[in-house]
Amino acid sequence: MNNFSSRSQSRLPSTFRAFEIKNYRWFFVSMFGNFASMNIQMFVRGWLVFEITGSYEKLGWMTAAGGLVGLIAAPLGGVVADRVRQKTQVIQVSGVCNMFVTLWVAWLIAEGALVFEHLLVASILQGIVMNAMMPSRQALTKDVVGLDLMTNAIALSTSGMNTARLLLPGLAGGLVAALGGGDGNIDPAKCIYLLMSALYLFATVTMFKIKVADNKGADGPRLPILMELKHGFGYVLRTPIIFMLLGTNFLMVFFSLTYFMLLPGFVKDVLDAGPDRLGMLISISGIGSLIGSLLVASLPNKRRARVLLYGALMMGIALLGFAASTHYWLSVFLLTFVGFGQAARMSLSNVLIQAYVADEFRGRVMSIYMLEMSILSIALYPISVAADRFGPQWAVGISAACLIVLVVALFNVPAYRRLD
Repeated sequence: MNNFSSRSQSRLPSTFRAFEIKNYRWFFVSMFGNFASMNIQMFVRGWLVFEITGSYEKLGWMTAAGGLVGLIAAPLGGVVADRVRQKTQVIQVSGVCNMFVTLWVAWLIAEGALVFEHLLVASILQGIVMNAMMPSRQALTKDVVGLDLMTNAIALSTSGMNTARLLLPGLAGGLVAALGGGDGNIDPAKCIYLLMSALYLFATVTMFKIKVADNKGADGPRLPILMELKHGFGYVLRTPIIFMLLGTNFLMVFFSLTYFMLLPGFVKDVLDAGPDRLGMLISISGIGSLIGSLLVASLPNKRRARVLLYGALMMGIALLGFAASTHYWLSVFLLTFVGFGQAARMSLSNVLIQAYVADEFRGRVMSIYMLEMSILSIALYPISVAADRFGPQWAVGISAACLIVLVVALFNVPAYRRLD
């Protein structure tokens, strides 16, 4: 079967050309359901933790818990992605698991029994599921659209994620506030968790519409899992371009992720705002992300590393201003530029890695790409402790300054700057 042959007869603008492929249209719809639930969860879980505990350190625990399990789940997910006959099945199993976890949390809220430890367990379970699934989802993109359209497809997928981020956290925050949430009342959050469960189910069902050829690696000789993991890490270490891309992406994400982890407390303590304003802040910042991802979707397959660096530099400068801001609407304005830069970094780092990786190692390399997020989740815990002691503005500001220094240094590394 030719995975990319099912194209519509009409020609779409170049920005949306991956939508000419029927499989990609269904892939996008399914992933949008996942993106929608994940973006709602980024708002509601952080809000619940801070509402129940009032602690930045507990927010750090939540992030670190998902990261710890990812250290095991992501590499195993990479081996599964390279072995499994249909990657869509891995994504579907993860969707069902996420649905049951969110239903469990909704039930606990309805019973008035939810405590921080329950949210911690949910974070661990969903951390396992997400990290085991993401290598398959990342690797499936090339199976669906091919190498030539991969930049466009990944950028459009990022735009879908940012559209969900633009619309849903604000709506969820508004719903929580309208139902009386805040000041210790968390009962309205059960409606949000039921919505998330429905979205996970929708994403799982629509994945059945995607038809791609079986993975050829599924029929090949199989080494023990640990040996396959060793080969994957060995490939990264002996391939300078892949090692450089993974290493620099790790540092960029580390310096740029701080603000998002601290955002629920930052909004309450620094900007003196409630859950509706928190949801609106996340949503409006998605405008910049949406514009950035659509711009990347329009770009030709050249000078992609240079565009990534310009996006990261914009993000660092905007974050530095955000750290100093105590005014809500100024913070909204600055986070719009953060979102623009973040979209460029997310899309192009993924594209560059997939463009240079060998097919037989794609799943394992993408699992290492995901493994970075797990390591970062743990590494960010000390920053949450520092935010409790010195305040979130210092934590965000120092991270932003480090990001700017990193990007300026990379502009002076020709081997990175010239990557297409």
